[in-house]
Amino acid sequence: MKSLHVPTPAPLLSALTLACLLAACGGGADDTNTTLSTPAALAPADGTKLIAATTDADEGDVGDDTSYTVVPDEMVLNNLFADGLNNWNVGDAVLVNSSQRPGGKALNVGWRALQTFAPAQLVAGASYTVKFRARNENATGTTTVAMKFQIPPYNENFRTFQTQVKGTAWTDYTFEFTAPAYTKGELSVLANGSRAVVDTVSMKMRTPIAVTEPITSPSNSFVPAGYTLAFNDEFNGTTLNRAKWHTRMIYNNGTTDRLHDEKQRYRDNDNHQVGNGVLSLVARKVSTTDANGINYESGMIRSDWTTRYGYFEARVKMPPGKGVWPAFWLNSDVSETGRLSWPPEIDIFEFVNNGVEDLPDMLHSNVVTRDRQPSSVSYADPAFNLQYTFWKAPFNFTEGYHVIGAEWTPTSVTMYIDGKKIYTRAATWTYDDGTAGGPAHILLNLGIGGAWAGRNGIDDTAFPQALNIDWVRAYRKN
Repeated sequence: MKSLHVPTPAPLLSALTLACLLAACGGGADDTNTTLSTPAALAPADGTKLIAATTDADEGDVGDDTSYTVVPDEMVLNNLFADGLNNWNVGDAVLVNSSQRPGGKALNVGWRALQTFAPAQLVAGASYTVKFRARNENATGTTTVAMKFQIPPYNENFRTFQTQVKGTAWTDYTFEFTAPAYTKGELSVLANGSRAVVDTVSMKMRTPIAVTEPITSPSNSFVPAGYTLAFNDEFNGTTLNRAKWHTRMIYNNGTTDRLHDEKQRYRDNDNHQVGNGVLSLVARKVSTTDANGINYESGMIRSDWTTRYGYFEARVKMPPGKGVWPAFWLNSDVSETGRLSWPPEIDIFEFVNNGVEDLPDMLHSNVVTRDRQPSSVSYADPAFNLQYTFWKAPFNFTEGYHVIGAEWTPTSVTMYIDGKKIYTRAATWTYDDGTAGGPAHILLNLGIGGAWAGRNGIDDTAFPQALNIDWVRAYRKN
């Protein structure tokens, strides 16, 4: 999705490129028309976690087997402010007498107070709980306490977990997070509109935060044998689970709201509607005055959970209007060394309806590797177009739900639609210099317009419209 897979008209395709694409079609005779079976492994019926903190916790959060024993040590230095302002970097903050602990001290913050954590201080893949007691001095003020993970060299934020202090009454607050692959972080208190008083701050390791939940509709799932559920969202609540999903791309401090020349911007203006077991990423036309046609708002989700390799699937129904560009894909997150780069990328599907070259019965799928060249294909369904990387279905994807999945191994990606194998192609998860790419996060988004999806216009009469997602599931190899 980050690379713009705009189909190239055949006359413009070089002879060498065309030869490579056609040559990639060779496959073994034993690889034809494979259909997957129903799930081999599901979540426990009571929703309990599949692992314990003190066993081999093949959680996948950092792309490898992760095991940890919960260490109860306090991670925040000078967390009761008994040692003055030592270990705290403050701006417009002073110590005051604590009204909660006789003889103790509290921190009165007019701007900020923060404490940094080097990469080795937190355990990648381990979960933590932050607790603090605080109040605002002014009823209209809002204070944010956050744990931010940052990459070098400019300390750009790529994960932020936070909660807000509202009101003047002393209150105990808690939030939790799982440390990403790169664990350089900053715990901060930021006052806005009022001075804040913080009496205690604590951060301690805890047992793993559950990222699985009971599977409610196993009959529509197609999982290869030998896989176990590692992450899922069945969307059975009434709001998006923000502990599992971010709603912007990871770039620019996690605020990027588009990637190409699309005409939408990703927002949180009721663009993530959850009800009746379905997440709807809703796109609306919101303006007609922008000179560049940026007249749409839409929704996207990016998983906080990351992994390398496994089986990934989602049950989705595509939006009907001309000019839409929904996608389900895997993108490289920050690596264990603090690197955020692209490629690699796996496009499990890109659905484009531009009304002429790309139609509702076509589904694109591809991988983006370090050399940006088409990878070798060991199997392709006869209905899969190798030149333009789409499968032509005997139905329209806008007319019902379909399960679209991909099996990702260290050397290949195999794509499935409703359990039917579509292709297998070579793929390696590396950066341009050949080093291992960061663990992948999962993305689903609804783009609107641009040179590919909008080349023949956008049907404004179709709005509002949505990419409907019944569920998202990811499995790890046993």
